[in-house]
Amino acid sequence: MMRNPGWAAAALVATALAVTACGPGSYSSGSSGAGGAYGVPTGNSTTPGAAAAQTAALKIARTSVGTVLASSRGLTLYYYSEDKPGSGKSVCTGGCAGAWPPLAAPVRAPAGVRLPGPLGMITRPGGLKQVTINGYPIYTYAGDKAPGQASGNGIGGAWHVIKIA
Repeated sequence: MMRNPGWAAAALVATALAVTACGPGSYSSGSSGAGGAYGVPTGNSTTPGAAAAQTAALKIARTSVGTVLASSRGLTLYYYSEDKPGSGKSVCTGGCAGAWPPLAAPVRAPAGVRLPGPLGMITRPGGLKQVTINGYPIYTYAGDKAPGQASGNGIGGAWHVIKIA
């Protein structure tokens, strides 16, 4: 028995807004897999071509803070040190996820680039599949408007670019 149905309606509206703000936007989402291309198995595959076509290729970008991992659109990628690696959860939700949009899966690593850890995925509330690296959920920053910007680095002492050596 529900004591306050108005509260439940408000929670549903808030959840819908958070999901909309965290939506994949121009990122692709789809089924997951294993191997060097997250969402696309390596080697001979029987995965339909449609899944491979939806996989976004990550890039590297040169920024004022060095060479970093970037989204398929060239936007700098970040991890949040308040997230617990390997927990399967992101603590950046609601308004946080509006400022720090989750990187939607599936993605594949840039050719010839060694990532700081394995690619993975978590499922956020609302069903969005978010990319992880070394167990940390990965984000872009709404303040970065163009490739090569890294204006989110160091915010609050907790947001960090993903440097590539």
